[in-house]
Amino acid sequence: MHSPAPSQHRSTTPGEVVLGAPRKPRILVIEDHELARRALAALLLTVGYEVVEATNGREALMTLATEAPPDVILLDLVMPIMDGWEFLKRQRRDWRLCTIPTIVISGVPSHDPRCLEMPIVRLLPKPYTIEQLMAAIEAECSPPPARNSA
Repeated sequence: MHSPAPSQHRSTTPGEVVLGAPRKPRILVIEDHELARRALAALLLTVGYEVVEATNGREALMTLATEAPPDVILLDLVMPIMDGWEFLKRQRRDWRLCTIPTIVISGVPSHDPRCLEMPIVRLLPKPYTIEQLMAAIEAECSPPPARNSA
């Protein structure tokens, strides 16, 4: 029995890091509306991002406490249990989380006093186009590695 040649590819197990392999940028999507969250996650996966989902701010904070930090957060504002405003307050108070770029995606008007008071990296009003979404994400983190067209 012989070992595979170094140039051959092998599959990896979850969490395994392969030296030299480009890391996919990781995006945390915090959205309570299941269809919107799943559609957004599916879109991001197809263009090459790694995606983590949370249904509200509290779930997102628990995820952030136990998993690798994302490169960017996409945050809805109006959610049950813990809304986006409360999530932002807690994120800004935590030194491990306060530097993660956050893009607020919401139907709340930008002139809402709560929006004017919060430290947002970027506000993307609903409805938005795929191009607007991708431009906002790529402005905050590297685009995913190009796929091979083999």
